[in-house]
Amino acid sequence: MCPADNLMARSRTVFRTKWFSVEQVPLTDEASRNGETFYRVNSPDGAIVLAMTRDEKIILVRQFRPALNQYTLEFPSGGVNKGESPGVAAARELKEETGYVCESLELLGSGRIMMNRHNSQAYAFYGKGATRIQGYVGEKGIEVVLSSVSDFKKLVLSGEFAQFPAFAPIVLAAWKSGNRLFFGA
Repeated sequence: MCPADNLMARSRTVFRTKWFSVEQVPLTDEASRNGETFYRVNSPDGAIVLAMTRDEKIILVRQFRPALNQYTLEFPSGGVNKGESPGVAAARELKEETGYVCESLELLGSGRIMMNRHNSQAYAFYGKGATRIQGYVGEKGIEVVLSSVSDFKKLVLSGEFAQFPAFAPIVLAAWKSGNRLFFGA
């Protein structure tokens, strides 16, 4: 049995919701053993989508986030369902939250957010040529906001757009595809 398997075998769930669970995890690394109990948040992997319309508007969503007790402005994103690929999840979330579908949806990369407590993986996608489905009826509580790149920069710099994990798709899109749209004047 490898050390990770042994760790999982000795972990125990102490709290569970339909969105996440909290697990008590024994510390096995000598450097981290200090007698404290460690808790890990288990949640599904997620997908975040930087989607651009054909006329280069960024598709954002405004929605209420109970954890913050406020409305936030974000890229469309959501969980990857069991048995679903991250790409399918990204396209589904974009369509459900905004009514848009992309001509192309490129996986930019994946990584982890808040590695100190969470074990989920986040997948970043770049969608091009997004168009809205005719007859789309929006999700209750979600407002779709289209933003030019220059207005988006203002939203970020003012703090109105504060979804930190959203910056990874911007950088990855520039590095992987050479799209410097976000880094111009």
